[in-house]
Parts: sequence; C-alpha cells; structure tokens
Amino acid sequence: MQSPAELPNKQTASGHEAAGAAPSTANPMRKIIFMVGVAIFVFLAVTSYSVRQSFQSSDQLSAIKDLYFPVLQKIEANIVRLDKMEELFMRSVMLGDHDPLDEAEDFYKKGDEVFVEIEQIYPERTKEIRALREEYKQYNAMALQTAEDFLKNKIANMPEQTKRMNKTLNALRESIKNFRESSYQNFVKTLAQSQQTVKLNLYMGIALGVMNLIFMGVLVFFIRNNVAMMAVIAEQNATLEKRVAERTAQLRQKTNDIQAMLQNMPQGVMTVLPGGVIHPEYSAYMETIFETKDIGGRNLTQLVFTNTSLGSNDLSQVDAAVGSCIGEDMMNYEFNSHLLVTDFNITLPNGAVKSLSLSWSPIADENDTVEKLMLCVRDVTELKRLEGEAGAQKRELEIIGEILAVSQEKFQDFIESAYTFVAENEEIIRKAPQKDLDAIGLLFRNMHTIKGNARTYGLLNMTNVVHETEQEYDDLRKDEEKVWDQDALLNQLALVHASVDEYHKINDVKLGRKGPGRRGNVERFLMVDKDQVARAMELVKAANTGDLADARKALSEVERTLRLIGTEKIDVVLAGIVESMPSLAKELGKEAPQISIADNGIVVRNQTIGLLKNVFTHLFRNSMDHGLETAEVRQAAGKSPVGHIQLAAALDAGQLTLKLHDDGRGLAVGRIRQKAIENGVLSEGETPSPEEIANLIFASGFSTADKVTEVSGRGVGMDAVRGFLQKEGGDVAIRFTDNNAGSDQRAFELVITLPEKFAVKA
Repeated sequence: MQSPAELPNKQTASGHEAAGAAPSTANPMRKIIFMVGVAIFVFLAVTSYSVRQSFQSSDQLSAIKDLYFPVLQKIEANIVRLDKMEELFMRSVMLGDHDPLDEAEDFYKKGDEVFVEIEQIYPERTKEIRALREEYKQYNAMALQTAEDFLKNKIANMPEQTKRMNKTLNALRESIKNFRESSYQNFVKTLAQSQQTVKLNLYMGIALGVMNLIFMGVLVFFIRNNVAMMAVIAEQNATLEKRVAERTAQLRQKTNDIQAMLQNMPQGVMTVLPGGVIHPEYSAYMETIFETKDIGGRNLTQLVFTNTSLGSNDLSQVDAAVGSCIGEDMMNYEFNSHLLVTDFNITLPNGAVKSLSLSWSPIADENDTVEKLMLCVRDVTELKRLEGEAGAQKRELEIIGEILAVSQEKFQDFIESAYTFVAENEEIIRKAPQKDLDAIGLLFRNMHTIKGNARTYGLLNMTNVVHETEQEYDDLRKDEEKVWDQDALLNQLALVHASVDEYHKINDVKLGRKGPGRRGNVERFLMVDKDQVARAMELVKAANTGDLADARKALSEVERTLRLIGTEKIDVVLAGIVESMPSLAKELGKEAPQISIADNGIVVRNQTIGLLKNVFTHLFRNSMDHGLETAEVRQAAGKSPVGHIQLAAALDAGQLTLKLHDDGRGLAVGRIRQKAIENGVLSEGETPSPEEIANLIFASGFSTADKVTEVSGRGVGMDAVRGFLQKEGGDVAIRFTDNNAGSDQRAFELVITLPEKFAVKA
C-alpha cells in the first residue's frame, strides 16, 4: 500500500510519460534513416572492395605481361646460348682452332648479362638466379680451361676431364629447366587467381543488385508503416490532452480514497524507512493506539517497542532484523522475518496497558530489493480480555460436564475424601521440618489416591493439577539431592485444595447439588429400602401376639430390616469404578473387560464405602493395566479377546473376605525377584518362598513397570491398598491359584480382609 505522499510523484511521472509520447513517435523515422545509412555504408564498402579486387586483377595481368613473359623468353634464349657454347667448345677441340673459344666467350658474356636482367625483372627469386649465374660461370670456366689445355696438349686424361665437364653442363641445364618450370607454374597460378577475382567481382555485382532490390523493398515497407503510424500518432495527439486529464482525475480519486482509508480505518498502518525511521504518512488510527500525534519521523523502536513486555534480547533482534532487511534482497527478509515480533503488551506514558498485534510486509522495487517495511498495528486488548473470559467459561463448562457425569452421592464422596487426603497431607508437611521418606511416602500415597479417584470419575481438569503435585512428591522420593522445602510443598498443596474447592463450588453454586444427596452423612443418617421398612411394619401389625411362632417370625424380619439399615450392596458401591473401566481399557489399547461381582448376600456398611472405593480404585486399575493382556496377545494364547475380572465376598470366622481374580497373564514372580534384588530389597543369596516374593509388591515404592505413565508405574498402588486396609484393621495378601511352584509366571488372587463389623449378611 502506498502512502498519499508518494502518489503525487507517481502522478508527475505519469505526466512526463504522457508528454514524452510525442517524441517517441519519431522512432520509426529514426529507424528508417538508420537503415538507409547502414545500406549506403554496406553498398560503399562492397563497391570499394570490388574496385580494389579489380585493381588487383589488373595488376596481376600486368605482372604476367611485364614479368613472366620476358623471364621465360630470356631463359629460353640462355638455353639456346648454352647449346651454342657447347658447340663452339667442341669445334675448337676438334679443329684445334682458338677462334671458336673467343666466340664462345662472347656468348657467355651475353648470357651472364641476361641473368642480370632476369634478376632485375624477377627480384623475388634473386637467390635462385644468382645460383644459376654461378653455375653458368663455373661451366664456362671449366669448358674454356679444358679446351685450352687440350690445344696446348696439357691434358693427360682427356676422357675424364670431358666427363666432368658434361656433368657440370647437365647440372646447369637441369637447374635452368627447373627455374623455367617453377616460373611457368607461378605464371599459371597468377593467371588462375586473376580469373577467380573476375568471377568474385561478377558475384559481388549480382549481390549488390539483389541487396539494392531488398533495400528498396524494406524502405518502401517502412515508409508505408511510417505513414500509418504518423496517422495513429496524429490521432493520439488529438486526444492526448483529454486522456491526460482523465488519468489525472483517476489518480486524484485514488489519492483521495487512500487518504480516506488511512484516516478512517480502525487499524494502524505505517511504513518504516532506512534507519528505522517512520514515514510522515500513516493512518490516523496510529495516534489512537499510541495516544500521541508525534509519530512521523520518529524512530520505530522508540515509538513501538518502548516500555513493552519484550526482553532486551527480543528488542535487539527486532532492531537488527529491520536494519538487515531494508535495502537488501527480498530473500534476506524471508530469512530474518521470524525475528520480527508480532504480539506483546505495551505500557503507555499515562499508565494504560495495551495488547498489540503486529503484521510486517516488505515493499520491494523492480529489482526485488526491499525499500521499506509496512507495519500494521492492531489494538487487541479487548480481544485478549474476551479470549481470557471465554477460556475461563470454557474451563467452567468442561468442569460442569465432568461433574454432571457423576452422581451427586459419588461426587460428594469424592469431594469429602479429597478434602480428607489434602488435610492429612498438610498436617504431614507441617509436622515434618526436614526430609522424611516415610512422610513423603504417605504424601505420595494420598495424592496418588486423589488422582486415581479423579481419573475414575473423569474429573480431568483436577487430574492434571493433582498429577503435578504427585510428580513433586515422586521427585522428592527418588532424588536424594532434592531439598525438602516446606513452604513450596504447602503452596503446591494449596493448588490441589483450590482445584477441589473449584469443583465443590461449581457443584454447589452453579449446579445447586448441595449436600450428599439421598444418603447424607453416614455418621448421622442410615439408609434402608422403603419397601423393607413397610414390610417389617406390616409384619409387626399383623403378628399374632398370642402365637409365639408368629411373633418370633415378625421379630426376626424386623431384626433383619434393622440390620440392613445403613448398608449398601457391593456392586452399587463399586459401580462408579466399574463404569470407568471401558475408558481406561481404551486408553491402554485393550478390550473393555467383563467384571463379575458375587456378593453372596453380603452388604457393606456405609462407613466402609469410602475405604472400599479407595482400595478397589487401585486394584481394578492395576488388574486392567498389569494383569489383562491386549486382544491380540490373548487370542495368540488361546484366550477370549475380552478379559474377565471376578470379585467374590464372604463373611466367616469374624471377618469380611473379598477375593479378586483376573484371567490375565498372572504374576511375574521372577521379574519381582529380579526387581527386588536391583532395589536392594533382596540379596542374590536369599531364597524366599514364591509367596514371600509375591507379597513384595506391597512394599513402599515397589513397581515392576518399565515406564511411568499416568495409569501406573510409580510403585504406589499396592502400597496404598495395604495402607488403607491396615489403617482400618484389615490387610491384603496374594494367594497362588495354580500348582506351578517353580514357574516365573503364576496365576493368583488377591485376598482382602476386613473386620466383620464392616459387613452384614443380608
């Protein structure tokens, strides 16, 4: 987006462009003049070359006339003289006369002069001609000396001397012949070159003619186009002023539109120039956002990033990124744009705090170089506030949904037990001024139980808070160097208490589900089925007091009814836990188990309901996680893909017995023994019985899990179970149900015992 200040420059440029349209119409004429000049230049060049070649051809013919013909004539004349000299030498010897020698000398001198003339005519072969003169001279001297010696009878071996003279003569003749042949070859070559030059001149003449025809055609074409173009230009010139006026009006309208947009848009828009300077033109809303009119020409950092929530490192990155982007290639902006912050809070001079959202865009030229940056600023303070409120409302709705999925009685039981565990943990922390592993174990057990119950009822928001506190206790338990910080632990526990309070408040205030529901406080109220009470009253009224048997029957029925007051069936007590098993199975990637509860006519008193829920929350989850296998593993072992968990109750010998069994993989006795050795609970030499090894799983912090999950693996489940039971006078133990005494994997059942007072035979 361009600022209004930049638009007049564009308008001026458009005016120049329109004004420059008239000179541009001269371009076709300039092209024609240029092409005519080029054609004339080419024509002159080719003509000059042709004339020069003609002169060269004439020179070559002149050379043939003035050089080769005289040379060949003189060479032939010297050959004749040489033959004549041979004849004269022979005549002098045969006649014994000295006069032929004088005549031969005249021929020699004439021939030598001819060689001098040839040298002057044919200077290119001076060296060869002088060699011929020297041979000619040697032959003449040898023949003359031989003839004189013969005349004076001085030659002893005439045949030998004659042989040498003939040899010299033959050599001379051969040299002259070769010279004549080479001269003739030069003559033939020169003549051929002359003929080629003539042909070339002919072709060039034809080419010049064709070029002239083409040139004339092109010239006519351009002249024709130029005439048409001149007509178009004349038409354009006639409407130029009108079009310029229209263009100016359009630009003025665009400028006004942009100005109106900048003045009225509810968003801050400005451009950042080199050096981080803000352009004088910006949207009016910028003044509303920053509550100042001093914006144009200021430094970007001073206006936008002073007194913000950004750290010094973020500010330096923004400053460096702006400086490295402006004036550089667009690619440089792509590399550094992640350093340009987009959200922060700013404190204005009047103390107002605003949340701002920034959007950066590069403005590049035709060379893809970033000239400046456009920055859009939005005030999102109100939006952030609404988002916060929406987030809180969303969380409250989520919690309401979680609470409504739990019955009023079960939820109240959970809240009461959670408050109890939190209060117990607070008391433990306050009474332990220093690190105590036993105290930490109790803290961990209580928090793990709250988390287990919360997950059972699907109270996930609370589960997350409790999990963090549980993790803190776990770190204290495992890390010897972690310091016991009483205040920090109390603060952490306060977060759990606040989470329980939040759920409690929403349940009581938002949902209006105050109180424990139909059961009430079990210490003050008892529960019995209305039909049972009505039936007992009917029996009492109908009993015949005179009939002892009838009276005893009525009393027995009333006694039974009174005995059942304040009791609950076991399957009803554990219903919430059973209902949570399918979701837990899905989380573990297993099939939802089949759960069977055989109460054998035994009901439990209301006072023990909380205890049983805490105990079986751990036991059912432990059976689901460690006992039952996945469907694939079970089918491979020949089992049904759906696991089976069984619970049976019995009341005998002054105690309540609950036996829990599943058809899973059994207890890994060998694995428990190995883990006990690794943890120092057993030594390598000890040989405890399988039962003693199995019961090590109830030791504090003992676990065979390979990894810690939110379901299990911290070694607290079975420890918590034994702690809950022993606190109420009960206990738990493992009893093997197979005869595989030496096996590492044993089938077993958990035997839970409680005092008889906690149950009644219906």
